[in-house]
Amino acid sequence: MPPTRERLEEAGVAPWLVEFFGGLGQQQPNLLEGLLVTVGEAAVLDNTKTNCRCHFVARTANGKPRVNALAKALANQAVNFCIPRSAVIEAAEHFEQTKSADKFSELEKRAQNLFTRVEKSGEGGELLLYVLLETVLQLPQLLCKMPLKTSSEMHVHGSDGIHAKLLDDGTLALYWGESKLYGTANAAIDNCFASIAPYLTDEGGVGATERDLLLVREHLDAGDQEATAALVRYFEDTGTESAKVEFRGACLVGFDLKDYPEPLGDGGKIVDGVAKSIEKWHQRIAARVGDSELESFEFEVFCVPMPSVKDFRKALRNRLGLKK
Repeated sequence: MPPTRERLEEAGVAPWLVEFFGGLGQQQPNLLEGLLVTVGEAAVLDNTKTNCRCHFVARTANGKPRVNALAKALANQAVNFCIPRSAVIEAAEHFEQTKSADKFSELEKRAQNLFTRVEKSGEGGELLLYVLLETVLQLPQLLCKMPLKTSSEMHVHGSDGIHAKLLDDGTLALYWGESKLYGTANAAIDNCFASIAPYLTDEGGVGATERDLLLVREHLDAGDQEATAALVRYFEDTGTESAKVEFRGACLVGFDLKDYPEPLGDGGKIVDGVAKSIEKWHQRIAARVGDSELESFEFEVFCVPMPSVKDFRKALRNRLGLKK
C-alpha cells in the first residue's frame, strides 16, 4: 500500500516534494496490457522478502505470441528510458512554443544511438524491466546508465538502473535493477542474483555500491532543479536524509520456454504444467536469495518466459533501427 501524504509529511518530507515525487513516474499502468499476460498473483517467497510476478507474452487471435508488438511498445519507450528528464521537458516546451516536433526527433535518434547492435545484448531486458517498474509498480527511475556509455557498442557496467519510492517514514527506498535474458530459467535466475548481490551486501566493496551511488548523486535528473537538489541530499555523505536510504532489488529474468504454452485455461485458471514451472522458478529464486544471504532485502522479481529470447532481441533491434 502506497504511503499517505500525511504520514510522509509527519516524517519531515516537504509537502511539495511528496507531491512532486508522486508524479515523477509514468502515469500509464496499462501500457503493456494486451502485450503481456499476468499469470497468477504476486507471491512472496517463504522465508524471504522477495515478491515474484510472472508474465507471459500475449497472443494474437490466431494464437501467435505478440513478440513483435511487445518489441514495438518497448522501442517507443526508448526516449523515456535513455534520455534525462530535463531534456524531455525542454523538448516538450519547445513544441509548445513552436509547434515543431524536431526536438523530439533529435531525442529519439539520440536514444537509438545509445543501444548496442550486439546480437546477445541484454538491453532489451533492461528496457522491459524499466517499463514494468515505471508503469506497473509506479517506481520512477532515478538513474539510467545508458547516457553514460562512452560507446554504443559497450554494455553498461554496474547495475542496470536505479528506481525509487518514498516510504511512510521518509526513507527513500532504492531499487537496484538487474535483468538477465538467457536460454534457460535457471541460468537467468542464477546470473541475475549473482550480479545484483554485491550492490545490496556491499561484497563488491567501494567499487560496486559506492560507485553507483556516486553516479546517482552526479547524474540524478528529476526534471526540476529544486526537486533534484532535494533528492540528491539522500546521496550525500552527511545530513539527515543520507541516513534514510534503504537498499532493495528489482530483477527481471527472461528465458526460453519450450513449446510455448497458453498459460491460462478455462476461467483464467493456470494450466497445470505452467503452474508447476512457476513453482520451480520460485524455488530456484528462493534458493539463490538464500545462497546470497539476501533474505532481509525486499525484492521485486519479474519472470518473463518467452518463445525465444533470441527472437525477442532481434525484434527489438529491428524496431530500434539497429539492423546490421
